[in-house]
Amino acid sequence: MEIINTILLFLAAFTIGEIATFFIFYFIRKALASDNKQTTRSILKGWLERFIILLGLASSLPTILIFLGAIKLGTRLKEQQESKVSNDYFLIGNITSIATGILEFLLFKELMGY
Repeated sequence: MEIINTILLFLAAFTIGEIATFFIFYFIRKALASDNKQTTRSILKGWLERFIILLGLASSLPTILIFLGAIKLGTRLKEQQESKVSNDYFLIGNITSIATGILEFLLFKELMGY
């Protein structure tokens, strides 16, 4: 039964963080994005990224942040030639996403009573 409670608290922290992130990214897009629209693909990538951050930190694997940073940088280098996304938007979006994942982890720890 303890594992079920842990999973439910994990999902609760993730869901609360993602609801907050939706509004934060709405305002970031409005201020910095040239086309001001968000695709389903970018939403899913963001969810996956923050889920992996939360899972890695909850599993005592803080090096997940380095791993994700390297992957994002590597994919950005290739896409940068075709992409119209500004570097400011990319940087602020990444920092916000990572900060959200960390805050979700802190919320999870609080819910768990650590």
